[in-house]
Amino acid sequence: MKIIFLAFFSLFFVSQASAQDQNNSTTASVEKSIYGIQTGFLGTWLYNESRLNNEFALRSQVGFDFRVEGIREFESFGPNSDFYGILHLSLEPRWYYNLDRRLKKGKNIDRNSGNFVALLASLNLESVSFTNNDRIRSLDQIRFVPKWGIRRSLGKHISYEAGFGFGYAFFLNNTEKTGFFPFRNERTGDFTADIHLRIGFDL
Repeated sequence: MKIIFLAFFSLFFVSQASAQDQNNSTTASVEKSIYGIQTGFLGTWLYNESRLNNEFALRSQVGFDFRVEGIREFESFGPNSDFYGILHLSLEPRWYYNLDRRLKKGKNIDRNSGNFVALLASLNLESVSFTNNDRIRSLDQIRFVPKWGIRRSLGKHISYEAGFGFGYAFFLNNTEKTGFFPFRNERTGDFTADIHLRIGFDL
């Protein structure tokens, strides 16, 4: 009877340990889907992150990129700040490469709290923009930017993230004129940088 009891207890302990290990391995995964709104120094965006597998998520985003420019008005004897906002659409596959390591160290991985490598593909359309100064213009463009960043959650709904990268912008339906006659030329694209620092509310 004791042998049967010990055998049953041993099997139960082994099965529980195996189940716990399996749960731990499945827990180290990005979230199935996250919706939220974020704001940063130069914009406001709505976004979704959808799981592709345990480490990869696809981020889709829509919002407005902002910029403020100081233009000196000689008639007013001082600088005026001009405001400009342009439509932002983007897709960004992200690889959250350190979720397992964070979990083993007892760190939080809720709502994709981890470090990531990403490829940002973003579109800006000047036809969907607004400004307080009609002299400000922006070229329609699509950008491809490899990035590195971090994402962390605070509480149940607050999250923040930061990232940076360098890539290339292609000008659409237009060209940028540079230089002066007779050395004036036109560019159909240019190198670009993407740096972001955002805080948001996850729905």
